[in-house]
Amino acid sequence: MDSDNLLRRLGGAVKNGVVWGAAWFALAFVTIIGLRTIGVVVPAEIGVLDALGMAIRVGIFGGLTGGAFAAFISLFYRGRRLSEISWARFAFGGAVVAVLFMLAFFAIGNWATGDRFPALDDILSDLIIAVVFGGISAGASMWAAQRGETASIGGPDRYDGLHAGSGPLRATDVAHRAHAPARRED
Repeated sequence: MDSDNLLRRLGGAVKNGVVWGAAWFALAFVTIIGLRTIGVVVPAEIGVLDALGMAIRVGIFGGLTGGAFAAFISLFYRGRRLSEISWARFAFGGAVVAVLFMLAFFAIGNWATGDRFPALDDILSDLIIAVVFGGISAGASMWAAQRGETASIGGPDRYDGLHAGSGPLRATDVAHRAHAPARRED
């Protein structure tokens, strides 16, 4: 892998981490305030600043998880066009990667400090948040990317033009098309 490709992938992982961090922050803040308002799970003593602090911590972890998900994407979705990817499966993958990343985070952190792995009761709410927020972040980002690409390019029904998943036209593409056999219309 050349250095330009590596830098491009790292840049993509950082951008994905920023998007996931912002999404997890927003989801956490709205969830905490909403649950506090209806009086479920979150005690009434939790103020807006407390909720903001908790949401920032969740957003930071969401950013780290987004970076891990970008690595997952580069391994399992390499060479695929956006139009070929199901946003629902992508959301499922995001949920799985988020919960596995959180479990690894707990395991490595506790191993480094000499502690045992925490009891499931202690981390169950964290795992539920990871599954839900990871699935929402992945699915929504894929859904939005597919809708944005299709709308900006004109959709897959324009066979002679660009379609969802097409990249910029390069000189090598033009040369290849000039030597390729003509497509038959049946």
